[in-house]
Formats: sequence, structure tokens, C-alpha cells
Amino acid sequence: MAQCYGPCTEGRALLEGDPGHLVGERAAPVGIENTGDPTTALPRPFRQLVVAWAGSLTGDGLRVVALPLLAVSINPSAAAVAVVAAATTLPWLVVAIPAGALVDRLDPAAAMAGAHLARVLLSLALVAAVLTDTASIPLLCIIGFALTSAETFADGSAQTLLLRIVPPEHLERANARFVTVETLALDLAGPLAGGVLFALAAWLPFAASAGCFLIAAARVIGIRSERPAGSGMRVGGTRQSGAPATDAGVWSRVRAGLGRLFADPVLRTLAITVAVMAIANAAADAVLVIYGTQTLEMSDALYPTLLVAYSLGTLVAAALVGRLIARFRGGQAMMFALFGISGAMLLLGLVPVVGVAWLAFAVMGLAGGTWNVLSATRRQRRTPHDMIARVSSAFRVVAWGVIPIGAALGGLVGERWGVTTVFTAAGVVIALLGAVVLRSFLTVEPVGRTERSTG
Repeated sequence: MAQCYGPCTEGRALLEGDPGHLVGERAAPVGIENTGDPTTALPRPFRQLVVAWAGSLTGDGLRVVALPLLAVSINPSAAAVAVVAAATTLPWLVVAIPAGALVDRLDPAAAMAGAHLARVLLSLALVAAVLTDTASIPLLCIIGFALTSAETFADGSAQTLLLRIVPPEHLERANARFVTVETLALDLAGPLAGGVLFALAAWLPFAASAGCFLIAAARVIGIRSERPAGSGMRVGGTRQSGAPATDAGVWSRVRAGLGRLFADPVLRTLAITVAVMAIANAAADAVLVIYGTQTLEMSDALYPTLLVAYSLGTLVAAALVGRLIARFRGGQAMMFALFGISGAMLLLGLVPVVGVAWLAFAVMGLAGGTWNVLSATRRQRRTPHDMIARVSSAFRVVAWGVIPIGAALGGLVGERWGVTTVFTAAGVVIALLGAVVLRSFLTVEPVGRTERSTG
């Protein structure tokens, strides 16, 4: 469940339909790929980028499991673990946008390699702390914050490189590769290996993570790209300047995107819904390691299977969502997904049994994957083409900005009323949210040049 609902995992460009990465091409409807000639091989630099992406995501997957396990081994309280979770996610609010502005001024390959090398050093610092028995909750907060801060630079650089080395007609194919690699590395291989390695020795997953980041840096450092000549890259049908953006320009675009979000009733409802769901999800994520290892009494090696169940559900959602919207209206399918997430959360809180937990996480992955695809598609269809990137950025701020709040609330509720209460409360909140927005989501969806009526 290491995902939030909305544009929180920017690598999932095709799966979530994130318009911010579909540059130079109109986004295809869900279930349809505009792939150009499928027999044409993607450029060699892109294949290098994919290897680097796989390495970094595997390193992230190792950390996603190992850092909470290390935190709970130091202090098994819900509050302590939630503090680490909040500190680790905070950079997506305070660092991500400035990092993007800085990446615009740098060579993206060099910036990405530098970020990965910084993550190598930070991971090795964790190895040293564990081996010398000096690891503490404050230290985990500091290193977790620094690791995610470096990640914001690496992710922004990866997307910039993608747009510079892949022809526009092959962007969907390239994004599809990223989706596949991300699911296999971040959601499956990394967490499974992290749990097994931590069970063998607490320092091993961080050492393996450092190795993954080193491989990523080595693969990307040789990639050469050029900033688009002329007036800049084409985004959503309009030209943007190729000159580096100023800090004022970046913040102005974010403000314009937020203004569009909250001026449009459909986008405003979607943004508020995503924010509330992200808070509930972050609260559950913050205490997930305690739920798995203490409430369910799973071993450190078995605990990551909860994340695997979620990922499998997400993969099924990606395969079936096209058929789902062929049978139901988009708004109806979104409400099925929202109440599916609520039901799974309630099941986790009320029936804390391992077998039930696996089923609930699979259902939550299925519902969450469906929601991500359809909510992003609705956002695309409602947003003017010349504001797609800005609205996507504003959505990112809304969704990522509340994650630390949710993590802190999860720790407080778990510490005072128990970990299962966090899941029960999250399920109730999402169910109430569904009741409030039900009518809005069941109305006719926006229609436009890239839209279709669901009426």
C-alpha cells in the first residue's frame, strides 16, 4: 500500500494517465496506446535510462520495507514509526518543486547521477549506524528526509531525460516500460528482498540499496541529451520556452494550476477527494509495519507480502480497467473503487487475520489502481491543454502535501487507540467521503476535444 491516490507516483505516467509526462502528444483514452510503429526500437540511451530506473526503484523498494522495520526495532511505538514516515515523505511537499526548478538548470543525466550517488552515501550511513548500534529515531528521520530529497531530484531528472531522448510518437511505449519496471522493482522485487535481507541482518537491505543506487548512477552518467532547440518543447499543443525557468516562474505556474483546480467545480471536487484519500492512506501506511509485525504477528520476511498483494491487485486493475469503463460510466467505476478501498480498510481494522489481510490488500490494490487511472483521466479531460502541466503540478502539491499530515495522524491514533483503529477510522472516513461526493461523481463527465460523454 505504499502509494497514495492521485498523482503521487509520477513514474506511473501511462498507468495513471499523468498528463505531465505525455509531452508532444495528446493522451490516448484509457486502454488505448498511441505507440507509433511498435516495431521501431526505442533509442539506446532510453534503454540505459530504464536500467538506471530499475536500479533506483529496487533500492527504493528495499528502503520502503527496511526503514520502517528498523524504526520499529528501535522503538516499537506507533508514534515513533509515524514520525519516521512523516519525515521521509515531507520532501515531496517542501523539496520537490524547488528540485524541479534546479533540475531545469542542470544537465539531467548529471543531476540524476549525482542524486543517486548522494543516496549511496546516505544508505551507507545507515549501514554504519546499524553496525555501530548508533541508529536512533531522530537519525532515521534525518536520513529518511535526505534520501527522499535526493529522490525528488532523481525522479525529475529521469522525466526530463525521457522527454529529451525519446521521440514524441514513442512516449506512450516508453511510459509503459517505466510502469512495468516500477511495478516489478518498487512494488515487488524491492519489498520482498528487503524483508528477507532484514531478517538475515538489519544492515543488509541498506547495503543492497546502496549497491542499486550505485548501479543506477553508473548507467545514467553516460547518457547525453540536448535541450530542445528553438522555442522549447511542445506541451499539450503549446510551445514552452527552452530557457531555464526562474523560481518566480515556477511558483507562478503552481499558483495558476491551483487556481484552475479550485475554480473548476469538477477539478475542485476531485482534488479534495484525492487529498482526503491521501490522508487516510498515509495514516494507514504510517503504522503498517506495526500492523503486520505485531497485530498480525508476521515475520520480518513475511510482512512485505502485504505490499505484494497490493501490487498484484494494481496490475490486475491496469489490465481490466478498460473493460470496466466499457461496461460502466467512469464516475460509477470511480465510486466502486472508492467504496472498495473503504471496505478493504474496514476489513483490515475489524478482522486482523493474515489471510483476510492478504485479501484486503489485493482488493485495495485493485480498487486503488482503478481509481488512479480513472481520476487522472477525468483530470485530463477537464483541463485545458495549455494548463495540463500546471494543473498536474498543482495536483501533486495537494496530494503530496497532506501525506505528512496523514502519517502524523496515523501515529497519534495508533498510539492512543491502537493500530487497528487507524485502519477502521480510515475506512470510515473514506466511506463518508464517498457519500458526500457520490452525486458529483455520478453526473455526466466533462466533454471536450479529448473527452467523451459518459451519459
